[in-house]
Amino acid sequence: MKQLTQLALLLALVLGISSNAKADLLIEPVVGYNLGYSLDVKFDSVAMASSNQKYTGGGGGSYGGRLGYQNFGLQLGLDYLKSSINMNDSDFKSNIATSEWAGFVGYEFPIMLRVYAGYIFAGSGTGKNKLDQTTELSKESGTKIGLGFTGLPFIDINLEYRRATWTQNSFGGTDYDGSFTYSTIMLGLSAPFTL
Repeated sequence: MKQLTQLALLLALVLGISSNAKADLLIEPVVGYNLGYSLDVKFDSVAMASSNQKYTGGGGGSYGGRLGYQNFGLQLGLDYLKSSINMNDSDFKSNIATSEWAGFVGYEFPIMLRVYAGYIFAGSGTGKNKLDQTTELSKESGTKIGLGFTGLPFIDINLEYRRATWTQNSFGGTDYDGSFTYSTIMLGLSAPFTL
């Protein structure tokens, strides 16, 4: 929460400075579909080492948005994304609902193209396996990079790669040290507008 407060203060400062430079407030709702996931589970405990696995599987929907500023094509701000991960391989079925915050910077070229990158600084997840057992995931961090086509009126088509790790896992009321690292590619639509 402290990181979120610091980033919000930094964003407020940047937006305050940018008002003198004729920057615009950027508001961008986002929806997308994750084309597939890779999930790498590693526990620090020797007793849990047999649970270390790598899973690949289905996708899931995402929605969220970006809030920031844009000035001469340069974009800077906060990014929020809520996703579902539906993992269904032969011996592992799980649905994980995630929620993550990131800071992002991007640039919109005048030739119908935009690039952006972000740092995921906070996030959590709740998963249920096929036995209806719940896992709580927290302390998420990671990165995202994206490429967008801006040639349509009012709509951008984006392709985004995300990779992040949760370092805290609670299962059945017990905390376990280790890491849950996921990666995915999201195909998304966004509707950026400036004020």
